[in-house]
Amino acid sequence: MADNGRGYVRDRRGCRHWGPHGAAGLLLRQDGRFLLQRRSWRVHHGRTWSTPGGALHTGESAWDGARREFAEELGGVPALRPIHTFVDDHGGWAYHTVVAELTEPFFPRRGDGEGSAYRWCAPAEIDSLRLHPGFAATWPQLLAAVDAMDGLTVRRPGSEPRPPRHGGV
Repeated sequence: MADNGRGYVRDRRGCRHWGPHGAAGLLLRQDGRFLLQRRSWRVHHGRTWSTPGGALHTGESAWDGARREFAEELGGVPALRPIHTFVDDHGGWAYHTVVAELTEPFFPRRGDGEGSAYRWCAPAEIDSLRLHPGFAATWPQLLAAVDAMDGLTVRRPGSEPRPPRHGGV
């Protein structure tokens, strides 16, 4: 079967995206940390941190596409337990971030060259990285959704509750 998941498409707002069937990435979590990949300088939004991922093929599920892309970019896929799929819908195009927990040790390897490095990050560290714009825009909602499913609260720097202000102070 030919790969017809290549090419650009415009969403309803007129923004251009790679992958006519949408795209998906796999965000691994282990011991409260997430695995991010630094994108190669040769790809769109190079030298930014994001999930390994890419365009979906015709009829491919977000789970299958995210795992396929992860294997291509990081040299294999470990045993996983899916946690949540976050959909960033742009109107006519969507990016699916599949969050999964490792169930066995995993040691990433160099894959197809779309990534230049990988790193396990605590949630508070992620904001300090130069993130892919799409990942940066959805990271707060993604983290909140995963926290809500776990019943956890992960405090991000600057997100501590503040006492109410009284009397014009």
